[in-house]
Amino acid sequence: MKRKIRIASGQGFWGDLLSAPINQVRQGPIDYLILDYLAEVTMSILQKQRQKNPALGYAKDFVALVAEILPDILAKGYVL
Repeated sequence: MKRKIRIASGQGFWGDLLSAPINQVRQGPIDYLILDYLAEVTMSILQKQRQKNPALGYAKDFVALVAEILPDILAKGYVL
């Protein structure tokens, strides 16, 4: 019998709800969380930011998001 795998997805493109991955982890159940920071629209926005300021050009909310959900991930025993 095949085991079911529950995949949650968040941050699919620039402008997605920042709370979606947090809600998915906290309200689960999920087996995997996918965050797509490489969507074409997102990459073009990040490139434009980088052209204006070389210190930019990356998804600034990623670190804050992971910091927010890391305690939940560890408490639930999810694998990183």
